[in-house]
Amino acid sequence: MNSSLDEQLEQHLAQRQHSLIRMLGLLKKDMDCRIMQKLQQKGYNNFKLGDLVLIVNIEPEGTINNELARKARITKQAMSKVVKNLEAGGFIHTCKHASDARAAVISLTDEGKKLIICAAESFEEIQEEYTHIVGAEDAVSLKRVLSKLVFSLHPQC
Repeated sequence: MNSSLDEQLEQHLAQRQHSLIRMLGLLKKDMDCRIMQKLQQKGYNNFKLGDLVLIVNIEPEGTINNELARKARITKQAMSKVVKNLEAGGFIHTCKHASDARAAVISLTDEGKKLIICAAESFEEIQEEYTHIVGAEDAVSLKRVLSKLVFSLHPQC
């Protein structure tokens, strides 16, 4: 038995409770669970949470498929599957691009617009719940810190 290795492991395990990656992961799971509950309560029972990453990146005038995959930060192959799900659910429609035969324009249907509005309202409700827990000042500080991280790591966002 390697006591040095065991000590290192014990040290890491003791710090695990307070690790940023663990806390962010738990918070993300909580947010996902809450958003799905809220969407289901509002009648979106056949909607997949993973599809939200794509639909929220569709511009009101429509978005070209390659641009949408880039904005959603998913592969074109993954996007194709999500597009099929959303189209089957009646949330989006696709049509050929006017000047580029290889591209498709993805647009929101009225149901898709309603879903985005409902999701945005649900996000706001969740944010209010979290703010109630930590207080307004800490909520503002948390958003400021997370913004610094996100925009430093991904300036194009």
